[in-house]
Amino acid sequence: MNRVAVFIDGSNLYKGLVTTLGPDYRLDFVAFVSALAAGRPLLRAYYYNAPLPSDDPAAKAHQGFLNYLRRAPYVTVRLGRLERRGEAFVEKGVDIQIAVDMLKLAYANAYDVAVLVSGDSDFAEVFKVLQDMGKQVENTTFQALSSHRLAQQADRYYPLDGLPWEELRAKTFEAEELPLE
Repeated sequence: MNRVAVFIDGSNLYKGLVTTLGPDYRLDFVAFVSALAAGRPLLRAYYYNAPLPSDDPAAKAHQGFLNYLRRAPYVTVRLGRLERRGEAFVEKGVDIQIAVDMLKLAYANAYDVAVLVSGDSDFAEVFKVLQDMGKQVENTTFQALSSHRLAQQADRYYPLDGLPWEELRAKTFEAEELPLE
């Protein structure tokens, strides 16, 4: 059976969840990753994001969510950084971390199928390399955030919109189960 590694662009997932399901939706992250693995053996899920500045009103909740993820089984949290650009912040280092991990683990033959949760068309080139190595690549994101180029390069594309979101809702609320940010 094909071994799966899941790579999640946290900002892309968060934006899709808020836009599609609302800001109060609480995700059962373990169930979500299990749905993406679709019964196949899971190597690990990698979650990529950048921590919010400490003066951001959402920083405490975001840190709580990252701590929750760090305790989830078979999940690795990888953080980039935020850089100020004028009045806004720009996420830096996240996409390259995703690409490096996808390639590094493929070269180590750690997985057979890579599932990427992102709509960033820049990953199409990474998909080509992985496919040349004999790996299968799947792409999923919310339809509104998808890249035609990335979806076309993937061996399989499926929109997250079709997942059973009520079944993936966190069943109980604890301090650690915070909105995905």
